[in-house]
Amino acid sequence: MARLFAILVAALFTLGMATPVPAAQTASPDSTRKSWAGMSLRTNLLWDGAAEPNIGLEFPVGKHVSLNVSGGLKTWPRWLFWDNENVENTRHWRNFAVVPEARYYFKQVYDGFFVGADALYTHFNVGNVRFPLGLYPETQDSRVQGSYWAGGLLFGYSVWLGQHIRLEAEAGVAGGLAAYDRYDCAHCGTKTGEVRKPAVVPKLGLNLAWNPVARDKRPQPGNYVMVSGRDTLTVLTPPVAFVVQLRDVKAPETTGDRLARKNNWVVPIEKYRPLDYQTRPGIDSILSVRFPVDSDVLAPELADNSRTLEALSTALSALCADERTDEVLVSIVGLSSIEGPQERNDSLSVRRARAVARELSARTGVSRRLFETIGKGEAWDWFREQVSARPEGFSAEEIDALEGILALPEPDLREKRLKTHQALYKKVAAELLANQRNAGYIRVYYGAAPDPATERFNGEVMALLKAKRYPEAVKAIEADEALRARALSDAEAMNAYGIACYFTALDGKDESLENQALELLQRAAALGSDAASRNLEGAAVYGPARKEWEAWKEVMNEE
Repeated sequence: MARLFAILVAALFTLGMATPVPAAQTASPDSTRKSWAGMSLRTNLLWDGAAEPNIGLEFPVGKHVSLNVSGGLKTWPRWLFWDNENVENTRHWRNFAVVPEARYYFKQVYDGFFVGADALYTHFNVGNVRFPLGLYPETQDSRVQGSYWAGGLLFGYSVWLGQHIRLEAEAGVAGGLAAYDRYDCAHCGTKTGEVRKPAVVPKLGLNLAWNPVARDKRPQPGNYVMVSGRDTLTVLTPPVAFVVQLRDVKAPETTGDRLARKNNWVVPIEKYRPLDYQTRPGIDSILSVRFPVDSDVLAPELADNSRTLEALSTALSALCADERTDEVLVSIVGLSSIEGPQERNDSLSVRRARAVARELSARTGVSRRLFETIGKGEAWDWFREQVSARPEGFSAEEIDALEGILALPEPDLREKRLKTHQALYKKVAAELLANQRNAGYIRVYYGAAPDPATERFNGEVMALLKAKRYPEAVKAIEADEALRARALSDAEAMNAYGIACYFTALDGKDESLENQALELLQRAAALGSDAASRNLEGAAVYGPARKEWEAWKEVMNEE
């Protein structure tokens, strides 16, 4: 019996929220005319024909999905409310129903085919009513009163009749539990039974809907929105968003930059740090110059001294000749081996560092003020590292003995203890200490003066772009020779220039400037700018969509 009342709930009404078209999607002017934003009201004409007032509300929660709730209420017992006092009319029909529902539209909300799922609750009181096709025969000779809880599926189609009016047809089926009492078919009647059973009911609806927001209602083109972010600028013109990628322009490479790429001992001045630990040469970006035993005389012919001094002299001369180099510092840390008295070795390490500085100054003509000379004394750190590496040819007992010596606090005491092991001392001197007789560690630091054109580009031009003042950005670049040179040589500057030209072209409908902008972005991408590559992808979607949008706007204005 309760199946009857699911049919009466054919008028469903939806509720939810509208969201904007996703940024990565485009929409044709024809499809965007039927706006899926906003509320919709509707009534089921089949219910209305049965004198059953009903209403529903629907709101989208996405481009394809909506939620709704509908309800109907018939408080009078006769077919029409003015026929209540006609005692000869024994038909009796009252009911209340509420149905929440979710729909999925295949095209977009409010347009075309849809499927849905719903829940149903109805309370009914029906007697002496004959339904089509012989449905619900219990109501023909008795009165039933109770409730029905169910869930169901549906299928339907929505078509626009005008800017605000739609017509919907839907059909479905619901299943659930019916719980009702049966009475004789008199006006009141005697209760004849209680029924609790599952029931499956069909569902039909012919809905007339009204959307307060007209189907072609939408934001106006030119609604540009800045999204916070250091490297991104979002330009939004419905129905697509263009997330523009911008990167700071780097200053042109200096002589120091080129040398640093090839030599790990050439280091930017901002990375300067004093040397606290004396490891072996060649580690941690250092050069080394060798000295004879117990001497501070720099001999170019010793070991690789000639090659090392030549490399240092060439680098220093190139750095000082570059007008962009505004700071040079040559850090030289002198060392001595662990042999001999500590005080004498401390002095020797200082003299060795100064000897290297004198030689380099003489070779290059660089002022001695650019040299930092430090004596670090005996190379115990280096020796400790050698022992920890457990060098080949040394037994475990010898390594243990050396580690015990290194644990002593005073350098002179360590050397004295080492010399008590005559055989071990000779072995250490021959195999480990030979390379310690050097000037220590040499590192060249450099600083580069700021590039005025780069600073102006990152300041003035980028500020204009982020403020969406594209024509002014183009004018600023083309009016300044230095800025234009950066825009045609640096990948990130070229990317920024291309973006400025692109939106200037779209605003002015200048096809030749648009082509120039795309060529700039392509060149920037070829030079390695990932920002330009992403901007090309965005432009491929945004440009055509915006042109379609503007064309549709002109059509709507003409209408």
